Amino acid sequence: MNTQKQIILIVTLFFVFVGSCAAYAVVDLPIRAQDQAEWHHSQSIERGALLFANNCRTCHGNVGEGGVGPALDGTNPRDFQNQDPLVLKNNKALLKRTLACGRAGTLLPAWLNTNGGALNERQIDHLIELITSPVDVKYLDEAGNPTSEGWFYALEFAHNLNGATAISVGGDTLGTIANAHLLGVAELSAANGNVDPYAIIERGQKVTIPPTLAHPNGREYLVRKDNETLAKIAENQAVGAIILAELNGLPYKFDEKSAKLTLLNEAGQEIPGLFPGDTVKLPDNSKYVVKTGDTIESIATAHGLRPADVAGNGNNAKVLGTTVQTEALVGARKINVPSVYVVQPGDSVATIATNHGLTPADFQNLNGLTAETVPGAGQELKLDAAATYLVQQGDNLGTIAIAHKTTPADLAKLNDIALTDPVTPQVVITLPKVDKYVVKGQSLDDIAKTLSNVTASELGDANGVPDTAVLRVGQDLVLPKAARGSAPPDARNPGTACVEHAIPDAVFQTLPGVGTPQAQVTAPSTQSKDVTITSGANDFTVVADGTKSDLNKGVVAIAKGTAVKFVNQVGIHTITVNGTKDGADLKGTDTRTLTFNNVGTFKITCDFHPAMLATIFVQ
Repeated sequence: MNTQKQIILIVTLFFVFVGSCAAYAVVDLPIRAQDQAEWHHSQSIERGALLFANNCRTCHGNVGEGGVGPALDGTNPRDFQNQDPLVLKNNKALLKRTLACGRAGTLLPAWLNTNGGALNERQIDHLIELITSPVDVKYLDEAGNPTSEGWFYALEFAHNLNGATAISVGGDTLGTIANAHLLGVAELSAANGNVDPYAIIERGQKVTIPPTLAHPNGREYLVRKDNETLAKIAENQAVGAIILAELNGLPYKFDEKSAKLTLLNEAGQEIPGLFPGDTVKLPDNSKYVVKTGDTIESIATAHGLRPADVAGNGNNAKVLGTTVQTEALVGARKINVPSVYVVQPGDSVATIATNHGLTPADFQNLNGLTAETVPGAGQELKLDAAATYLVQQGDNLGTIAIAHKTTPADLAKLNDIALTDPVTPQVVITLPKVDKYVVKGQSLDDIAKTLSNVTASELGDANGVPDTAVLRVGQDLVLPKAARGSAPPDARNPGTACVEHAIPDAVFQTLPGVGTPQAQVTAPSTQSKDVTITSGANDFTVVADGTKSDLNKGVVAIAKGTAVKFVNQVGIHTITVNGTKDGADLKGTDTRTLTFNNVGTFKITCDFHPAMLATIFVQ
């Protein structure tokens, strides 16, 4: 081939190459770019569906059908799936602002992380793409009707989460009963020469575990971690739980490697735990660690005792500071101290004051200090004449005495205790012989209340048991398919997340259902005979003798003994009468009839939606 032909061939090939590139750029690139954009949009919707299933379905339903929160699936008066460009733009702006800031006075918090929420801006964008995705005939819901790509994936993720979530029946185990009664601590201390059970044991030392049926001569435990104490080892090695099991003749097995105690039935098969209502015998002279809110009466009832057996046993009355059966107790140990305190390294005015039951301001005034004063170690400061000290972890009579310029003996005398008595942060009392500690546990109804959109009956059906069944503590349950995760929170949005949308608190407190009640309303001049109150997404409507009221402004007068019908139309609501909830939540198209037999004014509200209000005058 000569040079001229070669040149012509090269030029021809060049133009063919350039033409091909141009054709590719003109034809293929736009198609590929569009495909890429559609793929990214679809991925955003799918990510939004997963975020929704993990964070939003509790209030808005598995597919945005609404519940405690309004519907988002197109049944809401605002159609978020409308693809008209102007409507879509406004909907996205509304959703962006609402998700970022939440809704003041409602259960919807601010979700943007810079406003204290859990999601970043990109994740909020994913949620917006989910909510605004249009209905597509390619995607069908459970009833076979067309739905959006977003809600199709949201339902799939909801079902996956429900299937992967196991709910265990809560309640007492041998371990928690042992810990509540300090079982195993004294026994482990005795097996090791009666050493202080709260003293730190160095790594590498060996501890003797008391004898059990499996180890009649006891066994050795090698300390492999820092900051171990006999009290911690007693709990970790189930010393007290094993004592309870053997005392009550309960078959068990203990895996020393995993330190796991498992109960067995008579056939030697593993069982989850005890039944609520079972009774357990405790060793003689067992202790009990008081929890804040306990009463002498409740402690006695739980242990099958009389209140007098608890309050009058040994020095319990002195430790509890009361003999009143129904008085709420405090589970934090306080002891009497002299009215002087020697500042310890690391102390501050606030910690000293708090530990002695004083406000920082009162403590400063008592000692002539200012807010900027930093007390120096060794400095002596005044305390109130009737001072008490809140015992901290690691304290003993010696350390407390030094810090209050006294001796352990004088401190023991001041508190009418023995020098050998342990001084711990817990309030510990001694019980008489206990043969009937009553095991506490959850019912299906208790568990259902911790979940969203689940009743005891539905939970029982999903697990093949009656809704009145008594289940063993620790038994695993599966969630019903329609479950929406955990129950809605009860914290209300204070409205301060976004400064541009915030209002003064004084104004916020005057909003309906938030703070100050609405202005007084007067009773209508005529009584109504046929009254129905319907509940919408965020409103009550009163229909009195066929006449509808404005949303949340319904006022009606009825005669004493008149029945009022409540009809739920959408969402989940409560019927709360003058602050007291009546019956279960209204869901779906539930109805309920209340008869008003007492004369008076009755405000009907919803615990979930503060703006909902209706007023009934009974005459």
